[in-house]
Amino acid sequence: MLPAASMAGGQRQETFSSPPPARAPARRGIGLLCAAWVLGLAAAAGAQDPIPQPSPEVPELPPDELDFQGLTSITLGSGARAFGMGGAFLARADDATAASWNPAGLSYLRNPEISIVGARNSFDRGPEGGEANDTFDGRTPDFAAIAYPLEFGSVSGAAQISYQRVFSFRGERTVDKEGFTLSTKGTGGFDVIALGTGLQVSRSLRAGITLNRWMNGYQQSRARTGLRRQRQELDYDLSGWNVNLGLLWTPQESVNLGLVAKTPFTGSLTLRRDRTDFFPGETPQDLITTTNGAESDDLSLEFPAAVGVGASWRPQSTLTFSVDYTRTLWSEGRIHNFFTVPPKPPDSPITAPAPDPIVFTELPYPTLLDPDQVDTYQLRMGAEYVIIASHLKVPLRAGYFLDRQYFRAGDGKAPVFDGFTVGAGILAGPFLFDVAYVHESGTYLDSGEPQGRAFTTFQRVFVSLMYRHRASQ
Repeated sequence: MLPAASMAGGQRQETFSSPPPARAPARRGIGLLCAAWVLGLAAAAGAQDPIPQPSPEVPELPPDELDFQGLTSITLGSGARAFGMGGAFLARADDATAASWNPAGLSYLRNPEISIVGARNSFDRGPEGGEANDTFDGRTPDFAAIAYPLEFGSVSGAAQISYQRVFSFRGERTVDKEGFTLSTKGTGGFDVIALGTGLQVSRSLRAGITLNRWMNGYQQSRARTGLRRQRQELDYDLSGWNVNLGLLWTPQESVNLGLVAKTPFTGSLTLRRDRTDFFPGETPQDLITTTNGAESDDLSLEFPAAVGVGASWRPQSTLTFSVDYTRTLWSEGRIHNFFTVPPKPPDSPITAPAPDPIVFTELPYPTLLDPDQVDTYQLRMGAEYVIIASHLKVPLRAGYFLDRQYFRAGDGKAPVFDGFTVGAGILAGPFLFDVAYVHESGTYLDSGEPQGRAFTTFQRVFVSLMYRHRASQ
């Protein structure tokens, strides 16, 4: 007999009228999941950073090339409900956003479901104890999905097609330091279209997979003022494929254990750059303007693998606790044939060709500078409590996390930032509305700041709306 699903604060409780007879394949599957769980925990606990070794010099790149300095936790999923719980969702994923966390959670869906998520991202960076000199603010679509339940004999689950903006460059960034100011306006981002499914293959075991098409790109307009004036227009375009795999095991009704793996991939990149430089003329009123540009489709981007483990405990139907650990192998991230465009000298003849692009055969990614960039990890924990009032359910959420960065600070160590999250929702009939606020901050040694240390503060706001067709009123 198939399990009957009931809703509590947007989360599903499984009740069984009678346990099915044990099957050898189920026992083997549980055994394999236990082994994978233990191996995952051992790898997470025992993974060590490589000791920095002397490496060849890398060319100096200007600050406006370091697009990813404002992005952290870039391999996490989507949704206000999940982030309200600190992002501890690998073992609790049971709604349409499960495809971005643990696709095995799609197996919980029992009704057709539509989900949309939007986000606001901002950060401030500057000398510790001083004013921010690097700021960003932007709003972006974050996630959208349509899911439909499936049933094949004794196997049930759901299929889904989803959209996720994994890297967003939509917004305005300003870097204001001594001698220059950089202003950047960006649109677009690196997007993923995913086709996924999650199935309940036995009473206690669920499995899921998504096939992900990385696509789209972003455009930026950059303006530099100060001692050296400059404008740049950039256009990136990415394409590639990878897979997310997930397992969920329920050894007892109130406990879930989750395991997730995201495969590495090499994406194809096309990059177009155009720049205009302004040089002083014979008088302060005169300006000499030169232009240069280049385009190449010979770039490639190596995205690393990621693995995560999680546990969730629901001591009662209205209360849930979760904890996750995720590690992303950013030490393996690389970009090939990246290039910059040098300025055309102001004293060169008008008919003279512009200088050729400066091509870097291989650079670490996303730092572009540090050949010893490290793997990141996130340790996340969170809780949800659902207040039930008449026909309304009001989930309240909170969480805490540690977020190790991919770059090494001035002391040779990768800084670890920490953060907290809060969130709430309203479940009324088939509609679930959620909001979440994420605050992350940290300090680290930075020789580029006068005081020798820098601070960074990230803030994110998520808003989600889900509709479950024919859901219980």
